Amino acid sequence: MRKIGLIISTIFLIAGLRTQAQDPQFTQFYSNPLYQAPSFAGAISGYRVSAVYRDQWPKMPGLLTTINVAADANLDKINSGVGIIALRDVAGSANYSNTYIGLLYSYNVRINRRTYLRPGLGFYYTQHTLDREKLIFASQLYSDSDIQPILPEEIFKRYAFDGSASLLLSMRNSWIGLTADHLMRPNISITDFGYKYPVKFNLFGGVKLFKLERLISTKRQTVTIAGSYRHQGKTDQLDVGLYWSYAPIVLGVWYRDLPLIKDYSRRDAISVLIGYNYQDLNIGYSYDFTVSRLVTSTGGAHEISLSYKFEIERKHRFKAIPCPEF
Repeated sequence: MRKIGLIISTIFLIAGLRTQAQDPQFTQFYSNPLYQAPSFAGAISGYRVSAVYRDQWPKMPGLLTTINVAADANLDKINSGVGIIALRDVAGSANYSNTYIGLLYSYNVRINRRTYLRPGLGFYYTQHTLDREKLIFASQLYSDSDIQPILPEEIFKRYAFDGSASLLLSMRNSWIGLTADHLMRPNISITDFGYKYPVKFNLFGGVKLFKLERLISTKRQTVTIAGSYRHQGKTDQLDVGLYWSYAPIVLGVWYRDLPLIKDYSRRDAISVLIGYNYQDLNIGYSYDFTVSRLVTSTGGAHEISLSYKFEIERKHRFKAIPCPEF
């Protein structure tokens, strides 16, 4: 029975995983703003570099790891922002990987002194691959031979171009945005079966509340309430939570589910976060506690983020987006 199971698993891998493929997700999605929306490119007063590493379900067989690095800059003279992003996501025992690099652009439209609108665009080059050395074929299970079938190299790789668009409305202490990703619907199947990525929609926003400690002190506590709703193919997901910040410490808690829609309720995870801000350096760690039926099998998910901002003195101070850093 075990041999039959391995054969069936291999067949599904070779078929290109035609079940509803989804994008990798991040618990600390605001520590990875360029992945969230192209509109965040340059939404700072200078330059920024960031990196996020996620290890999901470490107790499950095979890898489920994602690493994302990004850099962006504010071009104040032309009311624009530019960015570059690179991601690599590896899943399964056969190392099915999704790698892409993208260029991002955003434009800042000032509506009034406290309200800004930022449309953004992203263009990406993607590559999907499968490690043929990790596949197990029927001939290896039912004979003493270690020889693998001779298969064309190109069936284990797929290249494509993609695009995204977003719109971000920023007010004094709140923001709301919408992203449409995979607008070109690239074919990501590594075989001739064909599977086009479904368009992903992401609606996100939040509000930041301030509490001054003392009139003569620059330190203050903040509480930020934020949420993110994603729809892709037949999958829906809602993340809601809050951050409490008292410099230099940030604590956060999130719940991932669709609790108000019973037909979609999955009780996915409860996430906790601790962050540290030192001047322009941000370091964060989060852990996802699985609360679904897989609670004893996954080992949760670990995520580490790191970002650094290079501030630049300007004649007219740029108003950064008030969203959290993690």
